[in-house]
Amino acid sequence: MKRNKIYILSAIIFLVVGLIFGIILTTSLNLPDKATSEETVTGGPKPLPTTENISKVIKEVMPSVVTITSTKIIRVRSPFADDFFFFFPFGESPFEVPERREQEYKEQGLGSGVIVSKDGYILTNNHVISGADEIKVRVNKNSYDAKVVGSDAKTDLAVLKIDAPDLKPAKLGDSDSLKIGEWVIAIGSPFQLEHTATLGIISAKGRSRVGIADYEDFLQTDAAINPGNSGGALVNLRGEVIGINTAIASRSGGYQGIGFAIPVNMAKQVMDMIINKGKVVRGWIGIKIQDVTPDIASALSLKEPKGIIISEVFPDSPGEKAGLKQGDVVTELDGRSFDNSSDFRNAVASKQPGTKVVLTVIRNGAEKKIEVVLGELPGEAEVASREESPEKSERKRIGIAVAPLSYSEARRLGLKGGVVVEEVEPNSPAMEAGIREGDIILEINGRRIENMDDFRTATRNLKTNNLFLIKRDIGVFYIVVKI
Repeated sequence: MKRNKIYILSAIIFLVVGLIFGIILTTSLNLPDKATSEETVTGGPKPLPTTENISKVIKEVMPSVVTITSTKIIRVRSPFADDFFFFFPFGESPFEVPERREQEYKEQGLGSGVIVSKDGYILTNNHVISGADEIKVRVNKNSYDAKVVGSDAKTDLAVLKIDAPDLKPAKLGDSDSLKIGEWVIAIGSPFQLEHTATLGIISAKGRSRVGIADYEDFLQTDAAINPGNSGGALVNLRGEVIGINTAIASRSGGYQGIGFAIPVNMAKQVMDMIINKGKVVRGWIGIKIQDVTPDIASALSLKEPKGIIISEVFPDSPGEKAGLKQGDVVTELDGRSFDNSSDFRNAVASKQPGTKVVLTVIRNGAEKKIEVVLGELPGEAEVASREESPEKSERKRIGIAVAPLSYSEARRLGLKGGVVVEEVEPNSPAMEAGIREGDIILEINGRRIENMDDFRTATRNLKTNNLFLIKRDIGVFYIVVKI
């Protein structure tokens, strides 16, 4: 009898324990769905990729992602344009049919963009709109003309502006807080298929030396990105844009599981400078650098292959003024170490000119701290124009497109600066005057031209006859351009 009571009591205890365990297990299994909806609002732990949450994010972000169509007019001159007998045998005089001498073709490009403000600012890739004569943005089945606020080829970013009602700007997140393995959604217009969404993860961070832009710090993702996705949004499961889709690694030209996006923190910094300053300004030390390889580390008796080594210090640069020397090994910038020379360049470029930085340097086996006041990276003034695209403005006046002369090329030629002629319009005043692609413009009407700002100022008040000082090959001469 006593033994039966013990059995009954044991059974009751087991039942109670089992019931409590079942309640705990059921509650824990139901937590993710509840957490997902709460975390999106509160910014807590990362949401889980449930169908409900993914659909919600896509629906929320879709109206902020636009389709961009760019049109470039290409002029092709007939190889027989000046051949009188090419026309005459067929009863046509070359003087009566000038359109036969030159034909125009329209080349169209497709990309995507992200609305970042209610007043119509749009963030996209520079390569989506580069060289375009006409840009259209499609929003909610309506098409709008877009103006280029500014662009930056060094990061492959551009800012457009449209005048459209009821725009919904995207929420911009924090790309620095991303973790490898985090779920993301890529949204864009691949192959002219508007508002296409694909799901994947962050495969890697800090990808550089991809060969797409000068300043690279890409997010790598396996979310499918294809031609037309460029400039679109890479979004986390909170509906925040954490990257601008830019490129793919592919042997076929299509998706192969490796896509790259510009981190939104970098994109925001560039965008703010373009909108607020009219140009992108970057810090500059004035040194050439390379990675410290195991062989270099061994040759210099370093404990490990860490940091960068200075291979050249430019004359009169901030680095020379601070006392940096050829052969110095830089291991830290403001107490922060870096993995390679690309990381170091990005860190310096992200700071404003005039900023004081402290470099940790190893010289002759001894470690020392050197303070450097950053200068401004040369050749940055050309990146943005709030009114009209500089290329269009220059072509209208004299028929040329120009670019800044690089610092290294200026030093090689013994020049303080200048602008390089990249393109000459057929039958333009510049072509008739004898200006050619590759010419370096040093002076216009007695005004020295050392950068793009000088060029724009000089071309605002052109006369009927304008005296250009040109450097071509090893010679320097004057040319008169008649407007």
